[in-house]
Amino acid sequence: MLCRNRIYIVRLQANMKTFDTLSRSEDDWAAITTSNQFAALGAFACTFKHKTDTWQEYRSKLRTRDARSIDIDYVKAQLMNAWSTERSLRMTKDQFSCARNGSVSQSAFPQAYYAAFNSTLASFACSGFTERSHTKVRKKVSDLACRSVLPQGLNVYVDGGPNNLQVFGLSADLTDFQSVRLNLDDINDVNAHLITFLKSTRKQQLEEKKSDHKIMTKDGKKRKVNYNAADWETVSSSLGKTSWLCLFYRKRIKSNYHNIGTFLSFHFDTDKVLNGLSEFVWVFNLANEINIVNHLGIEAIKSWAPSGFSAVEERIAFLSDLFSKHTENATYTQPHSEHTC
Repeated sequence: MLCRNRIYIVRLQANMKTFDTLSRSEDDWAAITTSNQFAALGAFACTFKHKTDTWQEYRSKLRTRDARSIDIDYVKAQLMNAWSTERSLRMTKDQFSCARNGSVSQSAFPQAYYAAFNSTLASFACSGFTERSHTKVRKKVSDLACRSVLPQGLNVYVDGGPNNLQVFGLSADLTDFQSVRLNLDDINDVNAHLITFLKSTRKQQLEEKKSDHKIMTKDGKKRKVNYNAADWETVSSSLGKTSWLCLFYRKRIKSNYHNIGTFLSFHFDTDKVLNGLSEFVWVFNLANEINIVNHLGIEAIKSWAPSGFSAVEERIAFLSDLFSKHTENATYTQPHSEHTC
């Protein structure tokens, strides 16, 4: 009798699982995929977050401009704006860390993007780059990634048209890949999620850029609807490469309009998304801050840093070791902080 009951329970559980799978809507599946993508993004950031050798190598490639030619007030304003916005992102994560409410992410996406964008503006000002608009800054960052100027992990980009997308800086076997499953202990699975994430961003960018081009049919009377490979190459060349900052920009815009159903789904894992955003912004902004310190010195950003913001305090401790004059290869011991991978 007990055996029969056990069999009944197992069958009932299997049927319930099947029913749950079948009852999921398109928004539910999108919510699971999105949650996995950001979990993968956070895991990816953690793989090189405290690798001092990686950051030392990046630092060694940087050039230094005369500080007198740098608008320090502008750099300070942009960097402090970046820190303020990153702090807001952290507060969003800390206050809603237990909530399975995707609506929270609607404010987190713009916070993540602007934290990275303003930090990039501060870094660009130090390097003498003149790009300031969103489009030009994203294009410049993608160009730097293409030329392997950024740190390892940030030199990742996608190029090509929608039917011949190529990803550089990341590799994975996509043979058995399923977007609704994620094994964080499997680097191939993590990379596979990120590759599909970047590719979908690229496709969206291409479609948006397509509207800027008036490619006509052979008779010159109508605007083309269906593009061939050569037409897409024109659009692709005009767009430039697609990199991490483009991905953040896409979520900053699209999450609040076209994908709202995804964020209202019960299957949207707010924890995964906010953690992934926070971890990646941490390493992205560290790269910018290394460039800033390379030009202005560690004491400058120490004097600007807000008190009580552990993420910035942690990076400054890292930067202090990285730029230490006492050793060529600085070693870093992570201080006690709630900001951990």
